[in-house]
Amino acid sequence: MADRNASALLSTEDLVAAVKAFASAHGGAKAAVEYLGKRGALVIVTGSDGEATQLPTTSIEVARDACGQAGVAVDNGWDNELTDLIRPSNDLWRSRGRSMSR
Repeated sequence: MADRNASALLSTEDLVAAVKAFASAHGGAKAAVEYLGKRGALVIVTGSDGEATQLPTTSIEVARDACGQAGVAVDNGWDNELTDLIRPSNDLWRSRGRSMSR
């Protein structure tokens, strides 16, 4: 899963462009929006091929609006179907293994 710098919050226009580009490159996409409190929101976009990316923005409203403009459906939560689409990278498994063994 590709991570973006959380301090670089995307504007609506930049978020729309990023979501459209990701969906186009990965055969379509779905999104989930996570509330990050005062820090804003995180859009997790999952492609039809199992790749995923995280895109930080200023609010849930901006995230949902941008996904709508990009033509990507926003799921209301992490259901089994959405979770099954994501293929974690080997790096993620290794990092999770280290943090769980401490």
